[in-house]
Amino acid sequence: MKSWTDLSMIDMPPRVAALPRDVRGYPIPYTIQRDATGKPDFRIVDPQKAKRAVQARCCGICGEMLGARIAFVGGPLAMANRLFTDLPMHRDCAIYALRTCPFIAAPKFAYSRAFPADTVVSDNVSTDRPDQFGLGITKTFSVVLLNGEPVLRAGEFESIEWWRHGKREAHAAA
Repeated sequence: MKSWTDLSMIDMPPRVAALPRDVRGYPIPYTIQRDATGKPDFRIVDPQKAKRAVQARCCGICGEMLGARIAFVGGPLAMANRLFTDLPMHRDCAIYALRTCPFIAAPKFAYSRAFPADTVVSDNVSTDRPDQFGLGITKTFSVVLLNGEPVLRAGEFESIEWWRHGKREAHAAA
């Protein structure tokens, strides 16, 4: 049986399939930072690419222009407050992330909380993994300040789906 890290088991949206790949063949999201050698660090968002994506209303995964409806992914607190440090996405890009991102989809995945020395980590970002993630659909977002740092405030959600361990839940968050 193949493990969850075998991305061939998961439908890949065409926009994600068009992204460059790392040495393992994993797609590299548009906003992921690369080191001096070009190697991606999937834990770190490139602040310049993120800023451009927000200003141009582009997807944080594929980098393409967003449509009328956009998706935000976050834990229960982010969903309730509609405040996000992660960029908006196309719904299909967000679902792919919910199914493949180790932080979201793999509860036993051990990740390093140590970042390169020159990396700035916002106080508004938690490295604690929620048990459940929401996928909220909205038409709008704005940039607001939280603790003096810019974050994204999603508009009212038209719908919210709940996901746990890479699978959509049949019921709402507890």
